[in-house]
Amino acid sequence: MKCNESIDIMLNVIYGEEVEPEKVCGFFNHLKECAGCDQEFNEMAETRTMLGSWITEDEVPEMKKDSGIRLPGRRMNWWGTVQKIAATLLIAAGAVAAGQAVGLLPQKQVQIPEAQLTRMINDIVVERQSEGWMVIGKALISLKEDVDSRNRQQAEVFYEDLTQMEERFLRVMEENQAKSREMTSQ
Repeated sequence: MKCNESIDIMLNVIYGEEVEPEKVCGFFNHLKECAGCDQEFNEMAETRTMLGSWITEDEVPEMKKDSGIRLPGRRMNWWGTVQKIAATLLIAAGAVAAGQAVGLLPQKQVQIPEAQLTRMINDIVVERQSEGWMVIGKALISLKEDVDSRNRQQAEVFYEDLTQMEERFLRVMEENQAKSREMTSQ
């Protein structure tokens, strides 16, 4: 186990939360090998023990409860309270859902007028068709660009061929004129 994995489960071990036995075993084996993690674990355990040993205001009758002084030992279990509230809300939501499922409680139904529903469906269909036309339009533009590109390439090749033919023709003409002059001069 590495230090970062050890730190991830350290608080769970200290507070007695449920941790897989293999991880707990690996955690304590890591503490034997790593002095830094072992020291941090011991400091957290001491802090936890110290917090658990603080006395509450109820245990010290001579203190005024509204004095605003927090005594060592004042222990409030906020997390437990939050857990209880959350569990109560979940149970209530589950009970409502179960009651609706078996028909004991009416289910809230959303009613949309037929005209509004028709407009909504029409809008969805039109939007989908518009998306389809956009895709087709983009494909056609791409095809046109490809055809234009091929036409340009073919025109360039044709122009090069034509230029070469013209150059050959001019060369042949010059050669023929040179031969004609030569023949007439003899």
